[in-house]
This record gives sequence, structure tokens and C-alpha cells, in this order.
Amino acid sequence: MPRLQILQLPEGGGEERPFALVIDQAPLDGPLYRRFAEDVDLNDSIAARTGARAVLVFEDNVDIPANGEVTR
Repeated sequence: MPRLQILQLPEGGGEERPFALVIDQAPLDGPLYRRFAEDVDLNDSIAARTGARAVLVFEDNVDIPANGEVTR
């Protein structure tokens, strides 16, 4: 089952901390991966609606070390 993670990006000039949405564990033959492959505007649309800089979709597991840590 695909999972959604947030990858925090380096801070920019005066704006809220930018981030990218990372969807991993999305099988190549699954509907989510196919949808992103077929609709090139989908990435931009989701990014715009959520405020993300980008949406990245991977078949494999992607570990984002910062998501396992609590930051304050």
C-alpha cells in the first residue's frame, strides 16, 4: 500500500518552510502510479493545492531519516 511522507526542504527567503510530498511503495502496475504516469499535470495540481514544491512518486521504499526524528 502506498504511503505518504513529507520531505522538508532547506528554508527559503522569508517564506514558510518548503516541502515535497513523497509517495512511495506505489506498485508500477497500481492505479496511483499509472495515474501519475499518465497525467503530467497531476503533480503540479496536487503540489499547488497542498503548497508542496513537488510530488514525487516511487515504486520502492524511500526512507526519509528526518521523518523518524522529533524536531522542535
